[in-house]
Amino acid sequence: MDRQAPPCVGASPVSLSSPQLPTAIPTYPCYRVAGMRSVDRLSAEGQRLSEYELMCKAGEAAFTTLLTHWPTAKRLLVVCGTGNNGGDGWVLAHLAEAAGLRCDVAMVGDLGKLQGAARQAFEAWRSDSKQAVGSIDEFLDAASSGQQIDVVVDAMIGIGLSSALRAESRDVIDNINALRRPVLALDVPSGINADTGVSMGAVIRADVTVTFIALKPGLVTGPALDCVGKVLLETLDTPESAYAQVAIDAWVMGTARSNWMQPRNRAAHKGRFGHVLVIGGDTGMGGAALLAAGAALRSGAGLVSLATRQAHVVAALARYPEVMVTGVDDSRRLDAHLSGKQALVVGPGLGREQWGLGCLQQALCSETPLVIDADALNIVASGTGDGTLSERCVLTPHPGEAGRLAGVTAAAIESDRLSWAERLAQKTGAVVVLKGAGTIIAFPGRNQPSIIGTGGNPGMATGGMGDVLAGLIGGLMAQGLEPALATATAVGAHAAAGDVAWDSAGVGLTASDVIANLGAVLTASYSGSS
Repeated sequence: MDRQAPPCVGASPVSLSSPQLPTAIPTYPCYRVAGMRSVDRLSAEGQRLSEYELMCKAGEAAFTTLLTHWPTAKRLLVVCGTGNNGGDGWVLAHLAEAAGLRCDVAMVGDLGKLQGAARQAFEAWRSDSKQAVGSIDEFLDAASSGQQIDVVVDAMIGIGLSSALRAESRDVIDNINALRRPVLALDVPSGINADTGVSMGAVIRADVTVTFIALKPGLVTGPALDCVGKVLLETLDTPESAYAQVAIDAWVMGTARSNWMQPRNRAAHKGRFGHVLVIGGDTGMGGAALLAAGAALRSGAGLVSLATRQAHVVAALARYPEVMVTGVDDSRRLDAHLSGKQALVVGPGLGREQWGLGCLQQALCSETPLVIDADALNIVASGTGDGTLSERCVLTPHPGEAGRLAGVTAAAIESDRLSWAERLAQKTGAVVVLKGAGTIIAFPGRNQPSIIGTGGNPGMATGGMGDVLAGLIGGLMAQGLEPALATATAVGAHAAAGDVAWDSAGVGLTASDVIANLGAVLTASYSGSS
């Protein structure tokens, strides 16, 4: 299984787009379960289809996905539940048998509970199948003893799971995982809360998940990313009007390796691209501030300055002679260096002592757009920093820092990443970037859907990556991008640069490797006109 494959590969973006995202980047509307049910209904109505006919389209799309990924498969095990997810499974099984595949079908739950479209799908399968519904335990025992199963199709539960699994379902999921056979999950892997991505007791580990009509938050952020495999979106020809009628919970960014920025004119000069100041690097912590400054350089900012402890000046100049470095051992003297800047980045290596507190207070009292990262977030969380946060501010917490800002544990943040990012944005009045698997960008405006990034890779789980992201956001804001657009662009480009670095360095990639690739992934063609 390719656990490093980005989600949403092969997906066809909906023509709607977010105003907070670069226009060249594919985007996908994402809905929590409540909204998803409305879009499902509107999709059927807009296409003049019955619920059963829409279910048949889903089953057909899933079967096509199966044949694409496992073209030599000869024998399937389809595991169906009692709801509409099971109905999709019955359609797939019907198609598989018609195509000449051996298809064992097992039911988890009471067959008598089938109703509506799912019952129609079952009856259609039963009318043509030469087999009866089998015992899941018998099929799994036979597979454990060596009986051929080329692909397991998970059609047990779907998006409606909101409470702990019953023991029977947990056992089935655990036993399917123990088979170590390829798994195709329909809509979401069984056991996942589609809103949050958390396990409800056990989770199918899928190789491919084919999801229908729109993406769900639990597929693109949070703990489920270790279980969903490759996520493919099948819109089932849903009309744009169906999406437009339901409030979107988040936009999901597609992945791209280049062109995150608009083209530059040939007559461009450094004065057009802003001046960013990075503030950080208390005694012994200069590396974090240097990484942020390096990322700001590679963002394309016209000028980059660094205010740090005097002890770090020589090292900074040796590493980045292009950066204008100032030694500031008395934070009260920082004020003189704040004017004339289009963006500030405060926090990398800042520390939590009096020097760091003083630097943060100076930055907060400025009217300049501001990125608050690392130790500066901890100072804000402690309540010891003065100054007001606003939409000109971007906060970039990891789950631990987000927990301190919200007054909860990091585990609580991870249990519902999208909701907590939204709450923090409302609480602080700032743009919030909740870092992690499926980075979330949340906005203080209640009518602005969040943005979820899907790029990046496990090699980026190393020190300094957050410093690079903070410097990149600041560098883009200095070039005149509004905080929302600068942040979305930075999150996408940061992940893309990490993916390029993964190709050459793998798990040994470093934050400096990401910096080295930022310019290339941001670059668009020159326009040739002034």
